[in-house]
Amino acid sequence: MTPFSILVFAKNEEANLPFVTDRLLEHYAADKILFVLDGNVAPSAGILCDRKIRFLRGTGQGKGAAIRMAIREVESDILVFMDADGSHDPAEIKDLLAPMAGSQVALVIGSRFLGSSEEFHGNVSDKIRYLGNVTGNVIINRLWNRTGRKITDAQDGFRSVRRSIFLTLGLEENGFSIEQEMVIRCLKKGYDIREVPSREGKRVSGRSHISPLHFFCYVGCLIRNWVC
Repeated sequence: MTPFSILVFAKNEEANLPFVTDRLLEHYAADKILFVLDGNVAPSAGILCDRKIRFLRGTGQGKGAAIRMAIREVESDILVFMDADGSHDPAEIKDLLAPMAGSQVALVIGSRFLGSSEEFHGNVSDKIRYLGNVTGNVIINRLWNRTGRKITDAQDGFRSVRRSIFLTLGLEENGFSIEQEMVIRCLKKGYDIREVPSREGKRVSGRSHISPLHFFCYVGCLIRNWVC
């Protein structure tokens, strides 16, 4: 199997880390996993140290900045990104890796629209996220997608990417919108993007760090990539 690393980004997710790390360790060795921690680092660091999982302290600038930081710390050919809230199932990582084998696929997205999501059908904030995601997908497909294969979930964070490709993209977003930016830049450069069905569960504990205000970050990302 092509060498890969699993990168997990966590901000004040210490209540969820025992669940997330134990599920990961059921499938993969600790040396394949790297966490980037923002916020109150100490509680999460203790949990990871107990499990001998490596971690870095983030810059505090957001998920996008954490992703770019982590990329510099690993040398694996393939990188798998997932969240630390317990919504992503490590058993599905193999599905993100399969299209990468023996091909030049640049990016594989775990699509909630091809699978399912428990996070899209709840309160008003969840519905706003759902509508924003659908709208973003439509705009991205119309402006940049010439492949004939529709992108259904440009904003989902559960994905794999070829490291060599990632480094050519010149990604700039510091927040959650880096995932959308990654898709746009891949399409602009003509890279091959695939999607596989994924089931997103509800976060195990706590509240999402994504708020309705992040809508403007996604819109700003679309505009910046349209005019440049």
